[in-house]
Amino acid sequence: MSINAKSTSSNILKIQRPTPPKKARKPRSRKTTSSHTIAATGILAVGLVLVGLSLSHLAEGVQVVTGSGTATAWSMAAGIDLGFVALEIALLIAPDDLRPAVSRYASPAIAGTLATSAAMIAFAFASHSEGLMIYPAIGLGCAIPLLIYALTKTGATLAFHKK
Repeated sequence: MSINAKSTSSNILKIQRPTPPKKARKPRSRKTTSSHTIAATGILAVGLVLVGLSLSHLAEGVQVVTGSGTATAWSMAAGIDLGFVALEIALLIAPDDLRPAVSRYASPAIAGTLATSAAMIAFAFASHSEGLMIYPAIGLGCAIPLLIYALTKTGATLAFHKK
C-alpha cells in the first residue's frame, strides 16, 4: 500500500475558537424615547422661561385693570398662567377612562384662563404703547399665552409619550 501525499487525510481536526457574542443593540424605542426626552426638556425649558416673563406682564395687566396691589396681582397671575399649564398636563396624563371627566372641567378652564391671560397681558402692553403701536402690542400680548400653551402641550406630549 502506497501512501499518496495528495490523498492523505488527516485525523486532526482544527478546533475553532468560539466567536464572542455580538453586543446586543439597544432597542430602537429607547433611542426614540431618549430623543423625546431631550426634545421635551428643551421645549418645556423654553416654556418655563416664557411663563416667567408672562407672569410679570400678567401681574402688571391685573394691576392696570383692577388697581390691586403687587402681591395680589402676582398671586392672580400665578393662578392664571400656572393654572392652565397644570390643567393641560393633567389632561395629557389622565388615564383613558378618566380623560372625559377631567376634560369636562379642564377644557373650559384652559380656554378661560388663556383668554384672561391674553387680555391682561394685552392691557399691560397697550398701557405702554402710543398711536398705531398699540395694535402690535395687543397682538403680542395675546400671542404670549398661546405660545406658552403650544410649548406646554408639545413638550408634555413628548415627555409623557407612551408606546
